Parts: sequence; C-alpha cells; structure tokens
Amino acid sequence: MTRWLRITLALTIGLIGGQVAWAAEREKVDFGVGSAPGASVYIQVDLAKALGYFAEEGLDVNLQHFKGGAVAGAALVGGSIEISANAVDHVIKAKQQGKELRMIVSFTHLPGTPLVVNTKYRNEIKSPKDLRGRPVGVTAPGSATDLLMRYMMSKEGVRPEEMKIIGVGTNTIVPAIENDQVVAAIGVDPWVTHLVKRGKGFLLVDLRTEKDTRAVFGGPYQFTGLLARADIIERRPGMIQKVVNALVKANRWMAANPVEKWADVLPSELVGDRTTWLESVKASKETFTADRLPTKEAVMTVLRTFEAVGQIPNATRMDPDGLIDTRFVRKALERK
Repeated sequence: MTRWLRITLALTIGLIGGQVAWAAEREKVDFGVGSAPGASVYIQVDLAKALGYFAEEGLDVNLQHFKGGAVAGAALVGGSIEISANAVDHVIKAKQQGKELRMIVSFTHLPGTPLVVNTKYRNEIKSPKDLRGRPVGVTAPGSATDLLMRYMMSKEGVRPEEMKIIGVGTNTIVPAIENDQVVAAIGVDPWVTHLVKRGKGFLLVDLRTEKDTRAVFGGPYQFTGLLARADIIERRPGMIQKVVNALVKANRWMAANPVEKWADVLPSELVGDRTTWLESVKASKETFTADRLPTKEAVMTVLRTFEAVGQIPNATRMDPDGLIDTRFVRKALERK
C-alpha cells in the first residue's frame, strides 16, 4: 500500500467515524403528530425537519404520525411519545383527568379547519343546523375537530342526540366526502382545498379566517401547537428548548420566504399537486401564530367551548396559565 493510499484511507475512515459519532451523539426524541403527514396546521414541524433545524440543534427526531389528535394525545399521556404536535384540547382533557400536559409552542391561533360540504347538498345545507341527523365527519372522535363540530351544531340548536359524528381521518376526508360516507366534515388543508378546487365540496364555515372564527367563537381560538408532559419538561428541559429553538427558526424562515419556497424545500410527497398545495397554504396563512406564543385569551375561548357543549362542566374555572408554558419560546426568541 502506497503512502498516499494509506493517508487517503485513514482520512476516509476518520471522516466516516466522525459522522457516525456525530449521529450517535444526537439526542433522540419521540415526536408524535396528530394527523397524517402534510397537514397545514403542523407545517412548522415539516419545515423544521426539511430545513435541518432539528439536526442543527443536535436532535434525532423520530416523527410518528397518528390518525387524529385524540390518538396522539393518548400516546403522549401514555408515555409512548415524549412530545406531540397537537391541539390544546388534549392538555385540557388531561388536566380534567389529573394528568399534567402543557402547550409550549403555538402553531395556530385560529382552528384552520374549514367546514366543507359535499357539493350535491348545496341547496339543502345552508348552515350547521341543517346537519341535524346527517352523518358528518371529524378527524377522529374526541379530537379537536370533534369539539368544533359539536359546538357549531349545538350553537344552531342541534341537540347531542341529533348529531351523527363519524371519524374520517385527515387525508381520508376526500373519499369520505366523495363517496357520500358523510355529507360534510371539518378537515384540514391541503385536503379541503383539494375537494373545493375539484368542485366536490364547498365551504360552509371557514375557520382559517379570523372573521369566521370570531363570528363562531367570539375571539381567537388556540388550536395546534407543541405539547409535552410536565414530567418531561422537568426532566429534559434542554431537549425541550432545542425542539422549540428549531421550531422558532422554522417560523422565522417562513416569515422571510414566500410560500413557493416552502414548497421547494418540503418533500414532494408532502406537497403533492403543487398548485393545490400553494392555494391551500395561502388560504391558511392567517391561522399561523406569528410569535409562537400561546395566549390566555385564545386558550380561554377553547375552555368556554368545552363548557358550552357540556363536555367539561365548569371548564372556564381552569386557569389558562396552568395549561401553557411560554418560557422556552421566549428564550428562543431572544436568540438571533
């Protein structure tokens, strides 16, 4: 073996060894997401991963996608995942059961989930009250979309026993509407936009907008964000801070770049049809929380909603400060 060959081989082995050591040193995190891949209400997570921000923070993030928020929430409480991209509803439900979760980052301060109706029922369904006795879809029973549907119908005078609510998943809302499994559903983008663009559905209530959200709920509505168990926050604050740092970096990148650039960096399987995807994200931009801080006002709206539908009596007696933890976002925002 020549001298140069020995040197080249040694350098190659050293480089590979260094890469292996770097990968081995990264902190592992089991990270659940309360939807199928690609949901607009969790786009910050997808962008943070695609841009390499989790890796930059020294994290080895294992993303696990669930059919709906209720399933992801149960996994978080049960301990099979450590953190979850999910709705604040599951923090509230856990509190009621004596379990301690916290929302530590806000992704959306509006639901971002339109109520879409099969086009064939355009002349029959003019408001949520017209859904009385008809099968309607939510992502999963007990999910945040389930609460939204129940509230909108009950506000129009529909009694619980008159509601026929069915779990249809997130990306599977399209066949559920098209095959008449449900006449309407609360769903997330890009799949709702896909239905509307193809003429298969029309929007009855657009909870991607502040106008419709305030008309229905009376104020901002805390929806999705990053949830963690209180014991994980206490035992692994460093990991939590790194995850939050990555998400805040992604937020800053989103603010500095047009949505077309977002599509460029995401995996093609998440974007799908580019035109439809861009339309859906542009329609959803109003939902994204600019500073990533969950607010007491927006959480209180959710508590009032739980109380109004009778799922959690006296929910408004809960202290919103006991449901959120903004320390990590505030620290991340101080970084340049």
